Amino acid sequence: MDAIKATGVRSVRLLIPWAAVEPTQNKLDWSTVDKTINSAASRGLAVVGTVNSTPAWSVAPGGAALSGRPASPAVYGDFVAKVVTRYISKISAIEVWNEPNAVTFYSPKPDPAGYVDLLKASYPRIKAVDPSVVVLGGSMGAVVDYGDYAINPVRFLSAMYATGAKNYFDALAFHPYQYTLKFSDGMTVANSPLYQLMQLRQIMIGNGDQAKKIWATEYGQPTSSGGDAQQNAFVTDMLSKWQEMPYAGPMFIYTTRDRTTGSFAADDTFGMFRRDWTAKPVRQTIQSGATGQIPKSAEYQRFATVTDPVLGTVLSPVFRATAQNWAQIRTVGTIYETPAGFLTSPNPVADRARCYGAVPKTAFAQGYQDFEHPYGLRIWYSPATGAHPVGGGIANAWKPDLGLAVTDEIPGFGSSRVDFEHGTITYTAFRGATVTYGEHAPVNATPPSCVQGPTAVTGGGYPGAAPGLATPLLSLLYFLASILGLPGKLFAPR
Repeated sequence: MDAIKATGVRSVRLLIPWAAVEPTQNKLDWSTVDKTINSAASRGLAVVGTVNSTPAWSVAPGGAALSGRPASPAVYGDFVAKVVTRYISKISAIEVWNEPNAVTFYSPKPDPAGYVDLLKASYPRIKAVDPSVVVLGGSMGAVVDYGDYAINPVRFLSAMYATGAKNYFDALAFHPYQYTLKFSDGMTVANSPLYQLMQLRQIMIGNGDQAKKIWATEYGQPTSSGGDAQQNAFVTDMLSKWQEMPYAGPMFIYTTRDRTTGSFAADDTFGMFRRDWTAKPVRQTIQSGATGQIPKSAEYQRFATVTDPVLGTVLSPVFRATAQNWAQIRTVGTIYETPAGFLTSPNPVADRARCYGAVPKTAFAQGYQDFEHPYGLRIWYSPATGAHPVGGGIANAWKPDLGLAVTDEIPGFGSSRVDFEHGTITYTAFRGATVTYGEHAPVNATPPSCVQGPTAVTGGGYPGAAPGLATPLLSLLYFLASILGLPGKLFAPR
């Protein structure tokens, strides 16, 4: 605890394993938990207590030792109340379970409704003892759907709300681990922790919980994946970018010391200290973060000057949309920093533009926006028609009386076409663009995206036809590809 205190941190997250305290029903041994909590309290450290691990006598049928869900949520709630009573004024927050969205910690399989039963059993008992204790719900890992073994946190939280979780937690807990990707680099990666975080926020807003924070109660990077330098770089990025989101709550770095320095196993090498208590470079970074010495980035300071309420509230940190351009997603619109100044796009338009690594070159007006792209890129959008990207050959032939695009580019034999509200433009390498008039109803108001957009709740999707097919060169290439039987995705966006 002295080593932790010396870094300047103000809070620690400690496991309170029910199975270790009450291995036999009604026979409680608090000695180990007393030692850790009293040690933290004596040094002025606030404690987040994570109450997990079901004793064998209380595991529900089919559950495994420790990870098995409690057979009786009420009995679990009673134990949580005993924890808060015993450590009153020493525990500032209770985290109800640990990563219940994966079978590793909640068996026989993740169950959002069963987890909500634990929240409902615990919340009133905690508040009856000490109303000041913050109850953390969710405690979800950044996993992807995998049969009966794991549930994406976005889907898990949606199910939590559907089964009545809203009034039974004060803040949401999330564990945004990703060993191969910096947190802020997740904008174009489906199911990245950053995208999951933004979607969790959207779900909370949709359920009237916009005032609640999201705490990162676990984040870390093992030195077994990239060494000391990568560990330090990942943690630095997280500490810098996490503070750019106003809904982001406290962050807890895992962990103090390696289990086995030099091991190839990730779980052995998360420490800010090696096994022999020599400090890794990340230790100084953690101290800088804990003592407020990691300033908000210069790019964040620039974006903070954009205060138009029409764009909504902040969803993402400021991130690189391209190697030269920064961007930030808010709940309604996305802001880009361009050579022409700040430009904004409706989020459905920005979602499609990110598939092509494109930034706007004009303002969004009259239902469309033009983007920087080697072959030209225009995206039409309205809530009724959806967002549809189209290449320069067709875009250049468009006339306002055609209305907005209602489809993406539809490839044909040596051609491509786009349907608009009042007509169609067809493009071939040999004839160029041909305009015909006729009415078309919207085909799909929410076309797929190449990554999970912040306005979506499930799935990653895929891009539509590539913009730029409607240019002489690419139309000719597509024509040749169709003869040779090559897939259209040969020319798909990145």
